[in-house]
Amino acid sequence: RVQVQNYRWCTPLYKRGVPRYPIDMAKNTHLEHLEDDILNQGTEGGFNAIKFLRELGDMLTRPQSNVRVTTKWDGAPAIICGKDPVSQRFFVGTKSVFAKTAPKVIYSEADADAMYEGQLAQKLKDAYKYLSKLPIQGVLQGDLLYTDDKDTRLVNGEQSIVFQPNTIVYAVPTNSALGAKVARSKLGIVFHTTYVGPTLADMNAQFGASVSQLQGNPDVVVFSSDFTDATGAAKMDQVEKRQFDALVNRAEGSLKQASAFLNILGSFGQSKFMMNVLFKQFFNSYIRQGRPIRNAQDVVQDFKSYYAGLLSKEAASKKTKSAQDKYLQMRTDGLKFLQQNEKSIYFTVASYMNLIEAKNFIIRRLERVQTLGTFLRTENGYKVTAPEGFVAIRSGNALKLVDRLEFSRANFTADKNWDKA
Repeated sequence: RVQVQNYRWCTPLYKRGVPRYPIDMAKNTHLEHLEDDILNQGTEGGFNAIKFLRELGDMLTRPQSNVRVTTKWDGAPAIICGKDPVSQRFFVGTKSVFAKTAPKVIYSEADADAMYEGQLAQKLKDAYKYLSKLPIQGVLQGDLLYTDDKDTRLVNGEQSIVFQPNTIVYAVPTNSALGAKVARSKLGIVFHTTYVGPTLADMNAQFGASVSQLQGNPDVVVFSSDFTDATGAAKMDQVEKRQFDALVNRAEGSLKQASAFLNILGSFGQSKFMMNVLFKQFFNSYIRQGRPIRNAQDVVQDFKSYYAGLLSKEAASKKTKSAQDKYLQMRTDGLKFLQQNEKSIYFTVASYMNLIEAKNFIIRRLERVQTLGTFLRTENGYKVTAPEGFVAIRSGNALKLVDRLEFSRANFTADKNWDKA
């Protein structure tokens, strides 16, 4: 059985109204990218990613599959709300509801003003005012989509209600039934997680939220995160399926070559300089720079320079010679380790690249299905873009499916509406 960080296996809670394939987590504060599983969990994580990909391929070609997909909405801020299991009072808050020290739980609009300021305080006040009107049982987590910041604009040649909670602009045609609901509403939100437990501090999360009973209040539009392909637009034909299978087979082949080394990677190093953690930071640096990872051999050499630079900088920051020598020796040992395992590192990088390519193949198919128009706001108007991404859920386990290079580029270049901090 595969375990991803703090995700645990659990029994489906159908009787509680939670959708199938729930994930039992301590708190749903972070999901991992599919390709990062090889760095988080070594060999086991790598072949877990392969299983995910194969079942995603089945989902897009067969009537039934063991994987479920939800759409990631680019909402902000994250909202936790519902009834406090102890006091039964309605509350709202951000992820700080679950903070270990000084949690911020809002039981009234006045609490929002006392705990927060600026736009965030106002959004939380609105969240309390309108979400308290819904028949929410238990505790839910979602992403706020709009309050008083929606607008009517001409987008892609069509008059639409638009809202931009973060990077992506969502557009709903004004002449549609959904457009009419959004136009008269005061708040929009998408729920994706359900919490159960005796106290807020002890709650566990199941990925998925039943929202059918939350419809009907004219002040609030509750969107669903479930991915539904009613028209079959995302289905792969036989040629596409063969192409996809070839990509997965290539990823699996490189993982077999890297398999033994992946487990060593997670045990070499000290504290923040654990080698698997540094590889993850290194790959993220490519994404932040907008650089695709294309040549495994070049990336291996780049990582050596990256590693040596980090340790040199750390040594230079120390005041005593003994502390400096410690990190200089760590640099020497690390570079020796990298040199001795250069071939295995090559296959590790190749595995990472191959998993990304297979994942992006799936993302391109899922993007064919869109309930709402998604755009980027630029100086020259609105530019069509894909949704932020998706979440794949399989056997109590969840991983993100995001084209990180594309979304990171959009996140850095798009005009934003408000500062969620």
